[in-house]
Order: sequence, then C-alpha cells, then structure tokens
Amino acid sequence: MKKSLLFLLLFGFHAFSQSSIQLRIVDKKAPVEFVNVLLYSASDSVKILKYATTDSAGVFKLSGLAAGKYVLKTQMMGFVSTKIPMSLLESQALHLDDISLQTDSKMLAAVEVLSQKELVQKTTQGFIVKAKDNLTQAGGSATDLLKSIPTVVVDAEGSITVRGKGPLILINGRTSGISSTDLIPASSVESVEIINNPSAQYDADSEGGIINITLKKAAKSGTNVSASVGGGFGAKGRGSAAFSLNRSVGKWNVGLSYDMRFSERTRKANTTRTSFDQSLNYLLLQNRNDNRTESTQNVKFNVDYAASSHDQFNFEILSNIEGQDNDEVLGSQFSTQLGAFNSRNIRESIELEKGLAVEFAGTYKHLFSDKKEKLIINASTSIGRDNQDTDINTKSLTESGTSYGSTFLQRTYSYAKPQTTNVKVDYAKPIFSSATLETGYKGIYRANNIDFQNQTFIGSSYVKNPAVSNIFDFKEQIHAVYVQIKSEPSASFKYDIGLRAEKVMNEGTSISNSSISFQRVYFNLFPTANFAYFVNKVDFLKFSYSRRINRPGLGELNPMIDITDSLNQHGGNPYLKPELVNAFEVGYNKEGEGWSLSSSAFYRLSNNIIRSYIDLKPNGVAITTPQNFGNATTYGVEEILDWFPTKFWSVNTSLSLFDQKIDGNVVSTDVANEVVSWYGKMIHNFTLSKQSKLQIIGAYNAPTAMAQGTRMAVYNVDLGFQTKILKGKGGIGIVISDVFNMQSSGWDLSAANFALNRKMKVDTRAVFVTFAYSFANIFKESLLDNLFSNN
Repeated sequence: MKKSLLFLLLFGFHAFSQSSIQLRIVDKKAPVEFVNVLLYSASDSVKILKYATTDSAGVFKLSGLAAGKYVLKTQMMGFVSTKIPMSLLESQALHLDDISLQTDSKMLAAVEVLSQKELVQKTTQGFIVKAKDNLTQAGGSATDLLKSIPTVVVDAEGSITVRGKGPLILINGRTSGISSTDLIPASSVESVEIINNPSAQYDADSEGGIINITLKKAAKSGTNVSASVGGGFGAKGRGSAAFSLNRSVGKWNVGLSYDMRFSERTRKANTTRTSFDQSLNYLLLQNRNDNRTESTQNVKFNVDYAASSHDQFNFEILSNIEGQDNDEVLGSQFSTQLGAFNSRNIRESIELEKGLAVEFAGTYKHLFSDKKEKLIINASTSIGRDNQDTDINTKSLTESGTSYGSTFLQRTYSYAKPQTTNVKVDYAKPIFSSATLETGYKGIYRANNIDFQNQTFIGSSYVKNPAVSNIFDFKEQIHAVYVQIKSEPSASFKYDIGLRAEKVMNEGTSISNSSISFQRVYFNLFPTANFAYFVNKVDFLKFSYSRRINRPGLGELNPMIDITDSLNQHGGNPYLKPELVNAFEVGYNKEGEGWSLSSSAFYRLSNNIIRSYIDLKPNGVAITTPQNFGNATTYGVEEILDWFPTKFWSVNTSLSLFDQKIDGNVVSTDVANEVVSWYGKMIHNFTLSKQSKLQIIGAYNAPTAMAQGTRMAVYNVDLGFQTKILKGKGGIGIVISDVFNMQSSGWDLSAANFALNRKMKVDTRAVFVTFAYSFANIFKESLLDNLFSNN
C-alpha cells in the first residue's frame, strides 16, 4: 500500500511540473474524427513539437508541455486549415472552446480521393468499427452487421461469441430491454465498440467482454429526411424499409425514425442419437423442417436540448414489435440394437409468437468549468409483452410411413411480462493535472412473470396438464458502485486502476409448484487494471486484468420445460450459481507504412462454470438444462492486421487461436474436455471509384469446446456492393450473403450412455438489394451512409 501511494505521489508531482492542452473539433456541432493537430513554438513555424489526432468524439489532448507561447494548427482534407496562437503557464491544464472547421469547397470540387483508411480504430481496451465501413449487411439486423466485425463470431443460429464466450451487449452504453441484436436494424447503427477487458465503470457481468452498439443520431443543422427500401430472396422472400426525419435548430435537435424488416426462412436439421443402454430405442433418427416468417418494426424518437454550454439533456423512446411464426415438421424413427424397426412418428408444431417492447431513456450531462469534471445521470425503463402459442399434433406411423391410430393433440402457451429499469450516475473530477478520479453508481431492477401451460386434448376438449404447467415469477436487483483513477503521468504512459462492488438480490417463485423457489443474495468485489505504454504516438504496449462474473439470467433459471420436440426437451435450472472469472491480457499495437498490427495474448480462468448438459432418461427423452460444472481455462493469442496493398484496396485480417479446457463434474458424472480452436476473418475493401465500393468477407470458425463434446465448424463468404446515384443523394446496395451456401451449425456430443450428432442448415444464402435516398443536400447522414465516406 505504501509503495502504491508513493507511486501515485511521484507521478502526481511530475504532472504538476507540466502543462496540457485539450479541445474539441466540430463541423456544424458534429464532432470530427481523424483531424491532424500540430503544435509549433511561436518562434519556429517549421519544427513540430507535438502531434495528435482527434478521437471519435472530436477531442484531442497534448500533454507534457512546458510554459511558453505556441501555435496550434489543424489539418484535414476538405477543410480550411486553422491556426490558433496561445500561451501556457506553468502546470496549466488549458481547455479551449470548440473549434468549428470551415469546408474548403475548392479542394472538394477539385480532388477525387480513392484512398483507404483502417477498418478498426484501436483503443487500449479493444477497438471501434464504424458501421459505414461495412457494406455486406445492408437491409439486415445488427446481428448481421456483427458478422463483419473483426474477432466477433456469429453462427448460423445467430449466437454471438468473442474469444469463445458470449459478450455483454450494450445499446448506447447502457443495458437495454431491447438488447437482442436481431431487433436492431443495421442501418441505424453508428459504430460498434469491442471492449475485451472492461474497466471498473462497466458492468462486471461481462465474462466474454462487451459489445457496445452506438445508434445513429443526426447532428446536421436544419431539416434532414432520408428513406430506404429493399428486397431480396433466399429460399423465400425478404424485405425492408426505413424512414428518418431529423430537425436541428439552435439548442434543439429532434429526430424520428421508423424501420421494418421481414423475411421468410427455412431451416433443416438432422439428428442421429445412439442410446447405449436401451436395446429397443437404441438408434434415433430425426429429420426436421422449419418454415419461419419473421418480422420486426422499430420506432425511435429522440430529443436533445443544450440548455447551456454546461448542461445537456437527452430523451428518447424506443419501441419494437416483433413477430415469429414457425411451422415445424419433425419426423422421428427408433431402431433396435439389432437394426430392426421399432417405432416411427411425425410431429407438426405451429408456433405463433408476438412481442412488444417499449423503452424510455433520459440523460442529463453537466460539464463544469474544468471540462474534465463532469456529471452524467442516465435513467431508463422498458416494459414488454411476449406471447407464444403453439399447437402440436403427433401421428404414429408404420415403417412404410402409413399413419395409424388417432392423432395425439397438444397445445401450449407462454405469456411473459418482462420489465427492466436502469439508473446510472457517473462523476469524474481531476485530482491532478494528469489524473482523474471517476466514481459512480448503477442500479438494475428486473422483473418477469411467465405463465406457461401445457394442454392435452382428451375427449372433446383440451385439459391442462399440471405436471408441466407453471407460473414463474422472477425479480432481481443489482446495486453497484465503482471508483477508479485514470492517469496520464507522461506522454508515453497511461493507466486506470479501479474497483467495482456489486450486490445481487434475486428471487424466483413457482406459483404452481411451491417446491421450486429460491432466494439469493451475494456480494462481490471486482478489481480492474489497465496499463498502456506508448513507444510513439501510435505504437503502444498494454496490459490488463479484470475480475468478472457470469450471472445466470432468467432464461437459464426458468424451470419450465419446452416440449416442442418431445424426445429432446430443454429448460432452465433455478438452482444455478454465478460463474466467477479472472481475465488477463497483454498486447502490442504497431503501425507501419501501409499496415498496422494489433497482437494480444489472453488468459481466462473461470470457476463454477455454467454450461448446457444433456441428461438422457430411461424413457428415451433427453433433457437439456444449464448446469454448474467446475473450472474452465481459456488461453490464446489474437491478431488484427490492417494492410493497404494499394490506394484503392485494403485488407483487414483477424485471427484468434485459443485452447479451451473444461474440467469438473455434474450429476455425479465427471466431465473433462479440451479443444484447441481458432477462428479467422478476412475483409477486403475495394474503392472502385468515387461513387462505388466493393466488400468481400470470408470467415472460418473451427470447432469449439462444449461440456460433452464440440460445436461444429462454421464458415461463410459474404459480398457487398454500394454505389451513389442521383448526384450523391441516392444509393444502391447489393448484398449476397453466404455466397457459396456453406454456413451451417451443429455439434457432436457424447456421454457414458449416448452419442449424439446434430447438424442444422438455415437458408443463409440470399441476395438483397437496397435503394436509399436523402432529401437533404448532403448524402452523409442518409440510411446508406454506412456505406460511403469521403476518406
């Protein structure tokens, strides 16, 4: 402790002897990224003393300056260069007013730029990708967009993983009740941030890191209107439409947007299961065919009000209407151990699912006279309704396929009422000229009531089956406080050290079955540390450590059993305990002429891990539930390479190689599994002309470890093309997903009494065409601006 205090005091003393400059660069109130900022001595206009580049917020900082007179110069193609004389006193932290850039109309008219820029913006905790730099998912959802993000793996079923684990998804930096990426249109996304090692200010429930999705918000003055429409087909048709209206005048900014998407999808699944201890039901063969219709509608309304230069307010309403109708036909056949026919049936289930969610969110931000000192208050609440009705009929068949006997009729319904409320307060205050103290509180309040009922047709009516019907009531509170110090004691060194404390209180009650009830209260501390050493302004070495938790969610705790496939049922486990994780990472970022490389080595130790477990019952029914096992270790390396072979061609390659080992026991059964896995993604961007771009993405995800086996490899190639038309106000996009129709998923599992293989194929190959038009004078903020930028 004494050494730590001495360390901070030494850096604090060093910081007092230096001065710094910080300001923000804007274009009509919108922050401008990648502006070059040069600092000269007032007496020497040739030698550059310091150099910086503005970040995504338009902000830059120059530290480690001596007292004296200087000239600050800004440079960015398309804008008039600005020169600002200034004087610095000893130990002065100078925060200047915003600089507003002026467009250089002559240069823009005369120069056609075809050069490329890096796909990812590196940070000390991960990287940021602008949605406009991804062309292959126009007309799709945010899930589709994540397929084109380096190091992110999305399988054919839409499951998202980073380094082999599921990440925490944030929307605009907050936990949202509309957090499913399938419900967010790709056209509404501004950027995607990957945070591999979150600091203490983020939720500790982020075992697989964090994906923060920032939604677009127009910032141009005046009135801006844009619209798009798209259509295409895979095995069946799909379409999309969107509309956006924004008005920005003076202190007010008001926006309204609407989008809708629908698709008709098919899916096939083949399952082979061998039951070693069942001579009659020894071999099970299943063939499943789905015809699914999916639709989503989103409405967003936002109001921003800048009451003063110090006080800013934001309010927004998000709403989503979702529908999923699925007609599933499942054929099952059992054979004996000697290969003789035993039984056969065909089971059809017609599922109608409707969902509605509405979220209200408000933010207040106060900037003090020292702009490093700030107070931000966020509050949001979401309410939803999810209804699912399923009719099931099962027919017994002879070996030749002829039906006999009466049809067995069932129906189920599940009605849920989810609610989520978040309250978050963050405060930052400089304690030295080079160090800032950040602290805050976050409260999450969740509740859900699920009414599930199974009915069987007996006689002339449907009769409730009380053994598999239930009403489950779930409530949860999470209270968290954090404190951390962020410091830049020198131009080459920065760090943040923090501690987060979280207390969780949840309870679940089965109203129909009093034996299923739990109440849990647990408290944990989560230390974090991130260090970065800059060899120069772009090359840096980083080290990070964080402790995290994987708390079981409602879907994992809900004890209700889904019987849609009567032979392969699945449900939750109300007795799950949280999983605790210690994560370490060391990395190095290097940039050269025409290339940049980010290398990382990571290690993750998880205790009390949560994994799916299949328990095969003597009656031939396999029940899948999440269980606590033991320990899991993951260690590996990750590489992200940006390469610019020519001025019109850039390549981003990401590669991750890691070893996953699971070691534990469940249900008195030892479980041990170790798999070396890897995944790679290559993104080619071609600037064909000032008007057109082409993108090709190839991805491969090798088999990964599961508790009882491995998940199959997943691979695909996507292609996207975009071009401007109608003098830049319109745009056409063409997307071909899974060009070679290779993407599928499945797993190979085994235990002492069974072996199971399942392979699923969705109609992932599709062609989609989108047309967008902006009624404003500039195409930049249109719904296809994810597609063009004047680099």
